[in-house]
Amino acid sequence: MKILHEQNILPLDSVEDSLLKYMVIAARHKGRWVVVRLKGQETWCFPGGHREEGETMDEAAHRELFEETGAVNYNLHPLSVYGVDHGDHMSWGSIYTADINTFSPLPEEYEIEELAMVDEFPLDNARFPDIMPVLMDYLNKISI
Repeated sequence: MKILHEQNILPLDSVEDSLLKYMVIAARHKGRWVVVRLKGQETWCFPGGHREEGETMDEAAHRELFEETGAVNYNLHPLSVYGVDHGDHMSWGSIYTADINTFSPLPEEYEIEELAMVDEFPLDNARFPDIMPVLMDYLNKISI
C-alpha cells in the first residue's frame, strides 16, 4: 500500500534531487482541475509520471504535462516535494502546479484514454486512494 502522510509534504530542496523519481501536476484550466484516466483504467489522477534518464524534474514535468493532457500553452511551477510511504521504504517526488490555457489533441499512441475538467477531484474514484485525499487537503489549504 502506498500512503501519503501530510508531514511528508515538504518545501522544495528538502530532499536530494537524485531521490526525486516522479511528479504529480495539480493542473487547472479555467479554474477547474484537469484530471486524466489512463487506457484500461477506470480511476482518475492528476497528470504526472516518472523522470526519465538524464531529465531534470522540470523537463520531466513539461514532457508529462504535454503527453498526458496535450497542454501547449501553460504556466508550470514547482510547489513542493512529497514522500510516499511504501511500508519498507519511502519514494520521493515533486508536486507541480500548472495553469493550462491551450490544449492540442492527444495522439492515440499516448497512454491517456480520457481528459476531464472537474470542480472537485473525484476522490471516490482516485487512482491512488491513499495519496489523493492528503494531496487535495494540502492543495486546498494553500489555495491553489
